This record gives sequence, C-alpha cells and structure tokens, in this order.
Amino acid sequence: QCHRKSHHVQTILPEIDEALCNGCGKCLSACEAGALALVDGKAVLARPDRCEYDAACEPACPTGAIQLPFAIVLG
Repeated sequence: QCHRKSHHVQTILPEIDEALCNGCGKCLSACEAGALALVDGKAVLARPDRCEYDAACEPACPTGAIQLPFAIVLG
C-alpha cells in the first residue's frame, strides 16, 4: 500500500538578486519549465507554480544573481 507524504513544507524557490542581474536572459533559456521572465530588464520568477527546482538557472547566470537555497530534511 502506498502512502503519500503530506505537503506541509514551505515551498523553496530560486532567489534572484535584482542588483546583480544584468538582464542577459541566459537563465530564461536554461529554464525549460518557463518559470522565469524578464521584467523591466531584470529576471523575475514570473511563474513560481511552474518552477521544477532543477537547478538549471543558477549555473546559467553569469553574474551569480540566482541562488537556489536548499532545505535540509532530517528523517
């Protein structure tokens, strides 16, 4: 019998430092889910519901504007 885990954990999303973002759009190309967009020349997480947290956007950013915080789960 399969039991689903309840989702009481806060969703963790990429953090974009607007001061570091140069609007190059490389993170948008890396995000296959289409969660990111450019707004006023800066990358933003426009569709957090689409974010798959696959970590593709972070290394694609040449200025280090995207950080992916990770949760440590002790079981």
